[in-house]
Amino acid sequence: MNAADEQQLRQTARRLALQAGGLIVLCLLLVAMVQWALVERSAVSSARARLADATASLDRPEEAPRDVLMTIVDETGEQSSVQLPEGFPVRDDLAEVERTGQPVERSVSITEHEYLVRTERVDGRIVQAALDRQPIEDESRRLIAGLAWAGLFGVLLAALAAAWLARRAVAPMARTIALQRRFVADASHELRTPLTLLSTRAQMLARHAARGDDIGSEIEGVVLDARNLGELLDELLVAADTRDEAPRENFDLAVMAAGVVASAAAEADALGLELAVDAAEPVHVAVSGAAVRRALLALVDNALDHASTTVLVRVTKAGRHAVIEVLDDGAGLRPDVLPHVFDRFASRRDESSGPSQRRHYGLGLALVADVAANHGGRVTADNRDDGPGSRFVLELPLHR
Repeated sequence: MNAADEQQLRQTARRLALQAGGLIVLCLLLVAMVQWALVERSAVSSARARLADATASLDRPEEAPRDVLMTIVDETGEQSSVQLPEGFPVRDDLAEVERTGQPVERSVSITEHEYLVRTERVDGRIVQAALDRQPIEDESRRLIAGLAWAGLFGVLLAALAAAWLARRAVAPMARTIALQRRFVADASHELRTPLTLLSTRAQMLARHAARGDDIGSEIEGVVLDARNLGELLDELLVAADTRDEAPRENFDLAVMAAGVVASAAAEADALGLELAVDAAEPVHVAVSGAAVRRALLALVDNALDHASTTVLVRVTKAGRHAVIEVLDDGAGLRPDVLPHVFDRFASRRDESSGPSQRRHYGLGLALVADVAANHGGRVTADNRDDGPGSRFVLELPLHR
């Protein structure tokens, strides 16, 4: 994945985190508001119930709870709680109840305190009870402070949860983009070599036809290359679908290597190189033919791009493995390149490097390593001991 994609995914993750965090914070605020309203309503209801119980059941102010102030007016006179604040009793309410006989309940602000006051007639007397709302308000403030701290902690948790969820949500997208780009890069690279060989063979066919030469074998080669290209496309499409696996069949690597060399012969001629195959006996393997063929083609194409005069493809057996060696007589592999030769996008050559003058992307040998691993084999690279050049070895399990 390139830097632009990573930046875009990070921005997407941040947006998702902010949106999810905002929704979570909004939910927390709504819950806090509902909880505060319910507690406030419950406190007021409880205060009213206490006042109603006090006015209905108490006969003397001394019997009232400590936080309830009472005044009782009857035929004997007026009795009030000790240390009744200035402003009590509320004379207007006493007069209204005396006149109408209906209970009166309201809030009264006296000496910077808010009181809930209930006045009613009970058994021929008028009773007024007052409850200081300050403890209720203090409890509400404590509740609000607690909700604020809990909300702050919740916001932090929400931010962390949103960021984690956003990363989880974006991760499949990142993997999908990476897989898509990898497939496009692999398909483009894998199609380039066979299309180049097909184009070269077609050009050779046109030259031979213009000279009046026998072109029967050349036409067969073009048809074979076109069929191999179709099989390669099918194999790439199967590889792109992780639910399926390319079918394994019994192939003779000696025949396959000879076919690959024949396909690349025109390209070798165009480059002025000698391309030969050495396969003395049949070597059978159970593989995906299109995959192994494109791996061999990639090795041959790489050798043609580095060789000075000759490329040799040798097919042998070693124990339980089939061994395909591709040797060139070029400059060989530099020590700094050798450990990374099968890494993706590891090409360190210039665009014009090699006799083919083609741009290199560092994918071909990496795809060969993938094919080898998918078939339970391996591929290695080193420099030749018998002269200049490099030696690539692809090992695959023999068919049993």
